[in-house]
This record gives sequence, C-alpha cells and structure tokens, in this order.
Amino acid sequence: MSVALGLVALAATTLTIVGSDALWLPAMGGHIRQAKAIPSGIPFASAPSTDWVNTTVLGQLVFSLMHSVGSLGIVVAQIVAVMATLALLAAEATRRRAKPVATAAAVVAVCLGAVAPLFIARAQLLSLVPYALLLILIRRQHERPSKAIWWAIPLIAIWSNLHGAVLAGVAVLGCYLLFSLLRVSPSTAVAVGVASLVATCLNPGLLNAPRYYVGVFGGAATSDDSGMWSRVSVTNPFDLLLLIAAAALAACALRRRIPLWEYAAGLGLVLATLSAARHGIWLLLFLLVPAAVAVGRPEGTVVEPKPQPSRVPPLLVSGVCLLGVAALLAMRTPTFRAADAQAAGIAAATRGQIVLVTEPLAESLAAAGATVWASNPLDAFARTDQDAYLAFMRGDATGAAQALAHSDVVVTFGDSPQFRIAIKAGFTSWRELGSIVLLERPAL
Repeated sequence: MSVALGLVALAATTLTIVGSDALWLPAMGGHIRQAKAIPSGIPFASAPSTDWVNTTVLGQLVFSLMHSVGSLGIVVAQIVAVMATLALLAAEATRRRAKPVATAAAVVAVCLGAVAPLFIARAQLLSLVPYALLLILIRRQHERPSKAIWWAIPLIAIWSNLHGAVLAGVAVLGCYLLFSLLRVSPSTAVAVGVASLVATCLNPGLLNAPRYYVGVFGGAATSDDSGMWSRVSVTNPFDLLLLIAAAALAACALRRRIPLWEYAAGLGLVLATLSAARHGIWLLLFLLVPAAVAVGRPEGTVVEPKPQPSRVPPLLVSGVCLLGVAALLAMRTPTFRAADAQAAGIAAATRGQIVLVTEPLAESLAAAGATVWASNPLDAFARTDQDAYLAFMRGDATGAAQALAHSDVVVTFGDSPQFRIAIKAGFTSWRELGSIVLLERPAL
C-alpha cells in the first residue's frame, strides 16, 4: 500500500498544475489580510459584485498564506491534500480488513478516474480532507452509533468556511441520518440533521449563506458546458476515465451487501456526477473503501489476525518517495516562478486599468495585483456580466460586447478568438510579453 501511495505522490508532484478557481482565493485573502476586514464584493474586479455573499473567508485566508511563496505553494498544498485524503481512506479500508493489493488497486482507480480534480489545484482541495474525515466518521457510526456523530457538526461548520462542496458532505450525512440512524435513534437523527444545516451557515454569510449556495448552482457557469461545470461526455477522455473508474469501483463495492444509506448516497452522487463531471471526485472517494473491502473478501469470511508486519519497509518507501517529491518540486520550481513573474509583469504594465482576460490567467493577474473586469468567483457578478464574460471566453464577439465595452486592456494570446474579437472592437496591439499580447483601447 505504501508503494502505491508513494507512486501517486510522485505522479502528483510531476503532473499537478494550478487551474482555474484557485488563485482568486489568495487574491481575496490578500485583500482581507491587508484591510483586516471582509470587503464588499470582489475588490479586484470592476464589474459590480456588492451583493455577493462571501462564506469562505477562512479558505481565502488559507490560500493567501499558501500563495505567499507563489504558485508553488498552491501546488504543494494540492499534493498534501490529495495524499492525506487517499492515506486516510486507505487506512480506513485497511482497518476494515481490506487486502493491501485491493486497497492499492482502489486508490489507483480513484486517481485514474479523478485525474483533473486530483492533479489540477483548485479551490476544492480544501474539501478533500474534510470529506474523507466525514466518510470515515459516518461509516464508523453506522457500525456502532454513539454520541460521536456530533463531531460531524463542528467538521461541517469549519468546512463551510473553507469551500462550498460542504453541501456534498451534508447530502451524504443526510442519507446516513435518514436511512440508518433514524431507525436507531430518531431524536438524534433529527437533531444532527437540523444542526448540520445550521452549521453550513456558521460562516461570515450567516443567514445569507443559503443565498450563496443557490447563487453558485444557479449561475451562468453551471449551464456552460465548456467550463468546470460541464456535463459528463464520453468524448472527453477525462470523463471517460471517470465513468470507467466509477463503474469498476461500484461493481467491486456491490459484490458485498452494503447498507441502505450507502445505496442512497451512491445514487445521489451518481446523479450529481452526471449533471456536472466536477462532482465525480466525491463519488470516487465514496466508493474507494467499500470497493477495496469487497475485493477478494467474500461476505462472511473470517479473517485470522496476522502478526504485525515490520514498519521498516513502509518507512523506507516513504523516505525514498519524499526525496523524490522534493527533487521533482525543485526541478519544477523555475517553471512556477516564471509564470508568477509573467503575471506580475502584466499586472505592473496594466496598473490602474481594467483588464479583460480569460481564465486561469485572470486569477493569476488578480493575485498579482491587477484589476480585472470579471473572473472567478463568477457567481459573484450579475447574470448579464457572467454571460458576457463566458461569451468572451468562447470568443463570441456579440455576447462579449458588454465585457469589451467596460475594459481598458485585453490580455490574450496572439491570433486567439479573444484577440480577434478585441481587434474587431477597436483595441490595438500595445505590448507583447512572450506569447501574451496586450491590446489597449485607443484614447478618445
């Protein structure tokens, strides 16, 4: 098992990059730390956003601290979160007498099916460990219900301050409460259920937190199939891997009888994944433990205790892998520093101007101190502005007219769709920074 986790760590170190929906958090966190107050709306964007409910201030501050060493800090945090999550679930499978080979196979299946969420650093890295901890707590409570179920409430409260995927955890918890604990202790099930819903609002959003959650799911980005909320498509290789891995893990898990609440939660996660591929990570992590336990362990099998194996080999493997991770990070550091320097150069060149730029560069510029017209979190802006920005991302000149009209500079790659519509709108080439072209609106 340690070998499999070590190889995953090396793969994560080699492949992990910073994606969209990551660097807007340090941009926000930096403003909060500097002002020592939560701003109204998005301070680094000029499009109106004063009505946005900010529930994840703690996550923004955490990202700001991680980004204090540049993009490399976000990548390291992603690797740590991924490895901690997989290690927690692997340990839980081992505790349930899963064979090491089966556990390793399940971990590999999850990694293959969740290449994008595990190896592209995004805001959801803040949800990985809380989700794993909640799954472990719920499954142990199903085996032996106790007052420990109340630990779910502070976990959800902290999670709600980090990332919006707390709703996935609350949904899984709700399935357990409804289809398992309710039959054993109705009063506790109802009390924990109500408390968990309240806990999702124990953040700076307070009573407005539900409006934030509705705004995320009702935003223009959720209906745009070209972005992070795209539906599962068999023509997308990542989605195809997701479907294959989920099917394989589910087939393994169903070799044994699983509790009713797991059927309900699994079905809900399947439907969520089909509606947006980004939810697939929660389905795969949910299936990891039951799949590992079921493989090669027919129901009712009595497992004889085995002598405790020596811990020297795992420690040796871990040490070698840590050295490999450190070496790979050192090799990749210049690349991340170059990207940060490029973003800083563009931000300095456009100081005092409103910049229109596609993701993920928009967030990089925001983190470097530039003022963008709009970027993630896209749900913070009016629906018309969301539509205009997504149209710019697609290279739709008509739909992007509003975004172009309110921007001073367009930052894009030469001969890209965004370059062409900016030229058509009257912007002219002003400066080139490598492959990046800065287009400025001529002064009237």
